Amino acid sequence: MTGEEDVEKVIDVTHDFGDRFVEVTAWQVPESDRYPEGIKYSMQYGNAAGETILRYDNFPDHPDAAHHHKHVADGAVEDVDFEGLRQLFEDFKDEVNAHGDTWK
Repeated sequence: MTGEEDVEKVIDVTHDFGDRFVEVTAWQVPESDRYPEGIKYSMQYGNAAGETILRYDNFPDHPDAAHHHKHVADGAVEDVDFEGLRQLFEDFKDEVNAHGDTWK
């Protein structure tokens, strides 16, 4: 990122399910090799013990994963399709709901 003036937070959502939680943040950033779509995001679903149940992100620190990927509870990293931030956010919400928490 070149400077804070080039960064805009576009999503900032938290949701508490009691013993589980969601934290979603996304920023519009300058397009670069690191963030070719100009979007940086983290969508975390975890439990009160601090364990990850599911996390989507596009931080390019996993050489064997696609740029857009998710971390699952068993530690695996899996590729996800990126058809825009809005669709990715909806896909993430669907997966949270599939784990038994109702999030509209």
